[in-house]
Amino acid sequence: MQKILVFGIGNPYRCDDSVGLKIADSLKEKINDPHITIKSGSIDGLAVLDEMLGYDKVFFIDSIETKKGKPGDIYKIELDPCSKTLSVSASHNIDFATAIRMGQRFGYQMPKIISVYAVEIENNTSFNEECTKKVKASIPKVVKRIMDEINE
Repeated sequence: MQKILVFGIGNPYRCDDSVGLKIADSLKEKINDPHITIKSGSIDGLAVLDEMLGYDKVFFIDSIETKKGKPGDIYKIELDPCSKTLSVSASHNIDFATAIRMGQRFGYQMPKIISVYAVEIENNTSFNEECTKKVKASIPKVVKRIMDEINE
């Protein structure tokens, strides 16, 4: 049986930046499987390596702000540890791909599958515990997509 980690990333007090945390909370209510661990918090850089150890498949859930996206858009990004150009989050010190490559260099046993679900945000600067309307509407969609993928 595969060991799976789902990790929601964000800040609970920064409006749409909390979307990853809210998705993880929703998944915790729906999933009760000893092979699936669901965590959430504010994490970046090399700290992701410690979280991934011992898992076969990892899903990170985070907010993203692109130039062309619309609030609530959902992206699935497959991380390729061999890629030299991927940068998932410009707001963190070290992007996920760099952390993964460093983990491989240090001899970490990396998960076979690492995916990032990212939700396009509208506001991550206001101090508010609620997401904006369009971002909030994306939460059940991401929950369903992750649950479908876990159940494959």
